Parts: sequence; C-alpha cells; structure tokens
Amino acid sequence: MAIGLTSPCFSQGFLKKLQKKAEAAATDLIIKKSTQKAEKAMEEKKQEESTSTSSSLKQTEEPASGSTREVKSYSKYDFVPGASILFTENFEQDQIGEFPLKWFTNGSGEVVTLEGFAGKWVKMSSGALLSPTFKFPENFTYEFDVFMDIDPATRYVRPALGFELFDRGNKATKVGYNAYTIKNMLKFSAGLHADNAIVTLDSRQNALVKLQSEKVKLPGFQTNYRNVVHVAIAVQKERLRLWMNADKIFDLPIAVASPHNFNQLLVWGAKTKEGSPAFYYTNFRVAAGLADTRTKLLSEGRYSTSGILFDSNSDQIKPESTGLMREIAAALKENGNVKFTIIGHTDNQGNDADNLVLSKKRAEAVKKSLIEEYGVEASLLQTQGKGAVQPIAENNTLTGRMQNRRVEFIKISQ
Repeated sequence: MAIGLTSPCFSQGFLKKLQKKAEAAATDLIIKKSTQKAEKAMEEKKQEESTSTSSSLKQTEEPASGSTREVKSYSKYDFVPGASILFTENFEQDQIGEFPLKWFTNGSGEVVTLEGFAGKWVKMSSGALLSPTFKFPENFTYEFDVFMDIDPATRYVRPALGFELFDRGNKATKVGYNAYTIKNMLKFSAGLHADNAIVTLDSRQNALVKLQSEKVKLPGFQTNYRNVVHVAIAVQKERLRLWMNADKIFDLPIAVASPHNFNQLLVWGAKTKEGSPAFYYTNFRVAAGLADTRTKLLSEGRYSTSGILFDSNSDQIKPESTGLMREIAAALKENGNVKFTIIGHTDNQGNDADNLVLSKKRAEAVKKSLIEEYGVEASLLQTQGKGAVQPIAENNTLTGRMQNRRVEFIKISQ
C-alpha cells in the first residue's frame, strides 16, 4: 500500500520572500485571519482589525521576548521527555523570509518571528514541512510547538492540523501515493471546529493498517486558536501516548509498528491562500529512551536533565515540565532525609556573568517549585549555578547547546 504526499514533487531550499513591504504597509505586516472575500471587504476588515491589536498578530523582524501563551492546568500532565536529545530544531540559524535550509516542502513556507512569542517559527501556508532524516530509537519522545493562526469567530472552513512519523524517508523522496511506498507510519489528524477539535490516529505496519483510532473529541479546543499548542508524543515499543497541551489524547498499548524504523517527521501546512489561516511551527525535539529518574536519584545519587524547560533567558519554568517535575519530586521524597544540591547550567551564548546569574536563578526556581508545588522538604535542597563552565556537549550546534542547558541533582554526602 503506497502512502505519501499528494503533491507531485518536493523542492528544497530557499522559497519566496515576504510580499513587497508596500503591499503590507497598511497593516504593518499583520497576519490576516480572514478568508476569501471581495477586495473591498478585505480592505474594510483590515481597517477594522487595525483598531484592535488584541485581535491581530504582527510579524516582526526581530525575535520577540516573552510569551502571551495562556497556561492551562497541567495538574494531571504526565509526559516526561526522553533522557538523551537526538534531534532539535528552532530555526535560529535560518534567515527571516527564507525557507529553512535543512528542511523540505512541497508547498509554501518561510521563517518568521511573531510579536509576543519568542524565537523563530516556520510559517506554513500550504503543503508539508518535512524534516531531515535521522534514526528514531525504539523508545523515544517527540515534541513541537504550533501556533494556529485561526480566527475563533470565523464562519468559514478551518484548516486541519496534521503531523506524521514514518520509515524509509530519504530526504525529499516522500513525494506521492504512486511514487513512494512507506511501510510503517503514525499519522495524526486534528479537525478544527468552532467549539472543539476531533483527533484521529492512522497507524500502519508493513503498509497495512495496524490501528485506526476512534475519533477523540476535545470540547473547548477553540480557546487554542491564535495561541500556541504544545504537542508531545511518547513511544515505548508498541505503546503510544499523545498530549496536546495539558490534555492526554491517546494512551494506546498496541499502536506502533514493531520495529517501526522511523527516520523522518512531517507536519502539514494549512493549505490555504496567502493571507488566510496558517500554521507556525518551532521547537522540534526528539529524545531517546525513557527518563530513569528514580533509579538515578536513589541508587546513583545523581541525575541530570535537559527536560526542565524555561522561557527564553528566564527562570520561568514552562508548564510542559510538569510531568518531569512531579517525577523528580516523588523520587526526592522517597529518599527520606537525603539532601540534594540542585545545580543550574547554561550554554555559552551571551556573556559569562549573565549566564552564571541565570543558572543560579533557574536552580532556585526549580527548588521553589519542588517545595511549594510538590511538597518536597525545603531543608533537603540546596542550589548552585555553574553558568556555562561545565559543558557536556559542543556549543557549536543547537543540539549540543540544548544538552548543556540542564539541571543537575546531586546527593550531598552525609
């Protein structure tokens, strides 16, 4: 059974830059949320939206700081990232207005920054965004962020969100149903509606259906429109779990091909015209193995993780870290009266003094969270900050820098 993209071909490299600035000057590069209308109606809508910055999103030339993401309750969030980072991408090395060099597409995409949201994003207006190839291990976690530029009040059809993992990827050769055969695949689709989303999974093994899930309805999902959704997947042999923000969508014991031999990932664009709804992607991260927090803390007395995530240049812990923080807290409390030092580390970006201060603040933030949110005894925890002086990987790659941005827990000798 042949499965692939419906487009006849893929193209790599630089795509077209932003529309002429003169064409967008009236709205200061505001990303329009409207769908197809007459020219006069479009101009009226532009004037209306320009009076309300709260209902529009601006593309900027410089990276934005901070985030306006609404934090939902993560009290039951139990995703824990894998122990070793294999692949990561935030497009920091790519030029604004260009398609990312290491990736592929059969549609239209470009690197942008978004006002109110940190870092760089790939805007996909149509087609698919296809990653470089790399080998996925048997057990792994996969995460990414997607901003859904969709007007919650629109009366028109909303684009569907889709993402896939598959085997036999070979750069850009996943080109068509009749041209390329995939044996093993996980294909996720989310239909986006006025007051909910409906998520489905199509899993294939040896080009045959392994599992087609029931439709999972997510009431109230429209609150994520014009906001960021964090997607997280955990694969443990044949077991599959999927989260979207705080919601666990799937926990399926026999859903993944074995062996799966995955080596490429794909996310879909909105398949709409320029100026209409689009998806923006960043912060892709694949990690190997399962975190063995309890064993490392109890038996080895030492645990290091890059899975506690912080806002950029901040000590604010991201809500996606909840599952790992809960697991760490449980292991610490199980140790009884054993004391630990929490040590913060950074990469070498920026100056040494600022990195040292940031590492200390992040260690303190972890300590505070463990005490106030998870009930760890305060007298058992101390903190230190090391800045960038103890790297565990090269700082000249994004993956290496992410490995160096870590938090350590070291048992204090009695």
